[in-house]
Amino acid sequence: MTNNLCNQVSLYVLGVLDGDELVSFKRHLEQGCVTCERELNGFRFVADQLACSAPIAQPHPSLRSKLLKQIHDETPDRASQSPKTLIIESGTGFTFVSAADGQWKKILPGIQMKTLFVDKKQGRITALARMAPNTSYPAHRHLAPEEFYVLEGTCQFDEQLLHPGDYHRAEAGSTHNQTATKDGCLMLMIFSPNNEMLDHV
Repeated sequence: MTNNLCNQVSLYVLGVLDGDELVSFKRHLEQGCVTCERELNGFRFVADQLACSAPIAQPHPSLRSKLLKQIHDETPDRASQSPKTLIIESGTGFTFVSAADGQWKKILPGIQMKTLFVDKKQGRITALARMAPNTSYPAHRHLAPEEFYVLEGTCQFDEQLLHPGDYHRAEAGSTHNQTATKDGCLMLMIFSPNNEMLDHV
């Protein structure tokens, strides 16, 4: 085994092999290299042993909240730097978009959206929408049904406040006078891109 392949085996086990090297190495494994498979098993065993041999340490109580905040703040930006969408070929009947794939786009100040699927036949979009704290979306009239499922935070739809796990459907012809959030929110949406924006209500 060459030094380069040996390095790739260790990097692959640690999950840090990427780019063209990752693609090339996976292709090499698919060809049935017995030597690399044996090395992989050895490195995996060592990595598992190292993980289990570390002493258990009690983290500071504030660490969890700091980490969650950092993940929350960085996720949209990191996704926008590596825009990818994993879509299985048409004809198979399946579409997959992993959590790390897709591109977050700023549609209004404090509001970002990541499109998951565009149904051209029905004229509807499935997307994730993230609203920063104290932001709102302009009043609009629905030309087709619109659906929301709150994943994180809370969102105010006119007089109704939705929490994580709450669902909301607006029928065609209805109007959202207020779509706002005080503490920020993340929602799964299914909607028509042809909604009528209203200057005032």
